[in-house]
Amino acid sequence: MWVAIKKWIVLFNLATISFISQAQVPQKLSSLTATLFIGNTHLSYFEGTQGNIDFAQVQQARFVPVQRSNNSFGFSKNIFWFRFKLQNLQKNQTDWMLEIPNPLLDYVDFYYKEGEVWKKRSMGDLLPFDQRPFYSHNFVIPLKITDQAIHTYYIRVKTSSHLQVPINIASPRTFHKKHDQEKFITDLEYGILLVTILYNLFIFFSLRHISYLLYVLCITNALLSLMGIKGYSLQYLWPDWPQFNNNSLLFFISLFDCFFALYAIYFLRTKKYAPRLNWVLFPLVVVAPLAGFISFINIDLAVKLVLPLGIILTPAVIYTSVVCYRKGFVAARFFILAWAVLLLGTPPYILGTMGVIPLNFFVQHLMDLGFVLAVLLLSLALVDGYRYEKKTKETAQQQMLEMQQGINEKLEAKVQERTRQLKEKTNEILTQNEELHLQQEEILAQHDFIATTNQQLKMESKKTEESIRAASAIQNALLPNETQLRELFGKDYFIIYRPKDIVSGDFYWVSQVKSRLRTENLWQNNPIPSENKEVLQLTTKTLQAGEVSFLAVVDCTGHGVPGALMGMIGHSLLNEIVNDLQVLDTNKILDHLNEKISQDLIQENNLSLNRGMDICLCKLTKQPDGQTQVTFTGSKRPLYYVDQQGLQELKGDRITIGGWGNKTIPRFSSQTILLKPGNMLYLTTDGISDAPNQQRRSFGTRRLKVFLEKCAHLPMAEQKQHLEKMLEKFCQGTEQRDDITLFGLRIS
Repeated sequence: MWVAIKKWIVLFNLATISFISQAQVPQKLSSLTATLFIGNTHLSYFEGTQGNIDFAQVQQARFVPVQRSNNSFGFSKNIFWFRFKLQNLQKNQTDWMLEIPNPLLDYVDFYYKEGEVWKKRSMGDLLPFDQRPFYSHNFVIPLKITDQAIHTYYIRVKTSSHLQVPINIASPRTFHKKHDQEKFITDLEYGILLVTILYNLFIFFSLRHISYLLYVLCITNALLSLMGIKGYSLQYLWPDWPQFNNNSLLFFISLFDCFFALYAIYFLRTKKYAPRLNWVLFPLVVVAPLAGFISFINIDLAVKLVLPLGIILTPAVIYTSVVCYRKGFVAARFFILAWAVLLLGTPPYILGTMGVIPLNFFVQHLMDLGFVLAVLLLSLALVDGYRYEKKTKETAQQQMLEMQQGINEKLEAKVQERTRQLKEKTNEILTQNEELHLQQEEILAQHDFIATTNQQLKMESKKTEESIRAASAIQNALLPNETQLRELFGKDYFIIYRPKDIVSGDFYWVSQVKSRLRTENLWQNNPIPSENKEVLQLTTKTLQAGEVSFLAVVDCTGHGVPGALMGMIGHSLLNEIVNDLQVLDTNKILDHLNEKISQDLIQENNLSLNRGMDICLCKLTKQPDGQTQVTFTGSKRPLYYVDQQGLQELKGDRITIGGWGNKTIPRFSSQTILLKPGNMLYLTTDGISDAPNQQRRSFGTRRLKVFLEKCAHLPMAEQKQHLEKMLEKFCQGTEQRDDITLFGLRIS
């Protein structure tokens, strides 16, 4: 039963197809002068929704008559097949021209029968231009119909743009006449646009006004957009790049929107006349080019972005121009008029392409005419704007001249008054000039006296400097020389000695001493009579001699000559106390030194001599096990040493040598440590810690201690070199604040 039903359905479909095929009326070619439009009952179509189907299946498909005006089907991604029939009634006319005046169709395949074989010609916006059978921006196919039989033709169309397939057929004479008329109008239109571009570009190079450049860029992109819409860009500009031609149309339209918005902003002075609308137009300037670039990636998305931007831009610019005109910018009138003319021509063309109204020759070129007139009006707007700007500047200059003239008159009156005052002052100056001459003579005499005195002072200064340099030589001679230091310490030492002035208040001192005889009872095993007991107790013997070395770094109060004199006193007293008096305990040495300075300088009765010194004193005694015993006493100076545990510090007594006056003189204490060979001793004054940099910050004790611990393992020469470089880098040429002395010794 179901098989019988299916057979009846198939027979019904075949009968329906046969009926529809017979119902399609062939287009009769009877006129040699008229252009025939194929549509309605003469044209039928089939919409393929199931992908690609072959031509044989299409021939059996169900075609329905086209009921839409201008054969317009809106936006669709489906494949459309069109079928029409032609019958040539002109025996003397066998050649005909078939035209599809919509150059934006992506793919157009024309099927015709030659003998018993169906043949195909492929064209389209996405195919190279050279594949077209006729050199035209539209799709044109020459036909040859030699008999009066009915011939059937098929057209396959697929496009991403608006699908409109207007089909015209005419004799070659009629076609070429219409084609030449359109070409003349198009050439005239494009010629006007090109001349306008070149003219305004020349004006831009002459005036350097940004509005002219934006206008040129705007019209250039408009011209490229028009050529793309009309199909001329693929024909003349890039015939071998159809994909670029297809994508670039939206790109050029977006650039037109961008530059036109910029042109409106600069020409209409929106920042001055419509600041709020200025913030509305600027986002369009940014978004429009981005939407244009998207056309090279996703053209469907670009269509959804570019077209709404154009719809938003048009009313925004018109409203902005009206606002600027109402606020006093007269040049905006041509801007408004240009948009009015353009809007009068654009809607009819859009309605015609959509099939709402007939798309005749006048409607096709109405938008072109409106666009050319709008371009000319915008050019006049530029001229009017420049004239308005020039007039504004001239008015401002005239006002400036009037203001300048008033100022000049006031200045002239002031000058006359000032001249009168100057004459009075001149007389006073002449009187004062005579007095000045007398004063000048006195000044010259004083100058001679000062010059003579200055010369004498220079001579005295030279003598003083020579004396100080001689004192420096004497002071340096008192310091231990290199030979003495090498005999005591070998090469295991380094000294940094930098006086602030020619002579220094710092000095370093070394000495090596042998112990004297000590009293002892020599007769303990041989007693003597009691009457001679005291004499026998004073009898002495020689003990085993033990050599000890002394090392001191001394900072005297002040620097320069006073400090140097104190240094010489301290040097002499140390030699006397240690070498002559044989005082070998470090604390007693400083006690004797403190008493001697107070007594010798009579500080009890003379407070002006209240000077003293800070000292770091060490006594080095070699032990039998190879270690060295270091006995330290300090006067406000510490002793730094580096052993296996790192940097250590022995702090001195907070007692100053000298300067006590009538006060009770305190006593010093001593500290003893044992150092192994390779350990380091550092004796220093406060000169390094107080060294300033350009920001007036001191080098600091902490920085010095970190450096000494870090470099203690290096050879002595390298330690000295690194410390001097670090000090110079820190100070950066800043003047030295105090004398600098540092004595480094490696225990051997």
